[in-house]
Amino acid sequence: MIKSAIDSKTKLIVAALIVNFLLSWTILPLAVPPFRIYSFRELMDVLLWQGIAAVGWPLAILGGFVSLILQGRVSDLVTLLLVLIHPTMLLLLIIVLFSKHPKWWMLIVLHMLLTISFAAIWHQVLNGYDFMIG
Repeated sequence: MIKSAIDSKTKLIVAALIVNFLLSWTILPLAVPPFRIYSFRELMDVLLWQGIAAVGWPLAILGGFVSLILQGRVSDLVTLLLVLIHPTMLLLLIIVLFSKHPKWWMLIVLHMLLTISFAAIWHQVLNGYDFMIG
């Protein structure tokens, strides 16, 4: 009985996150300036960069700390905050999935952070930012 309740809670949470992911990936760019239709290439760019951010955040945080130590300042605070979104989302996901009494406000914050991370990448892609500079 308890195992089926946990499984249904997990399925519900994962399904909600998948729906949020798909909507943020496909519908959200219509609400992000410059409010235009995107190409298939841009759709794939966003998916690629979201995936890179999801697995590359430890190195990005390490690079931020090295920059802070060597230069005495952080060059871009907004980028650092966006990098911190992914470990925060991972922590919230673990807490929501494995707690006996789920805290629904954490799930809401998780959904908001997922949408914000997509909106930040969509904003860059739709405005012609070249991620491969350098």
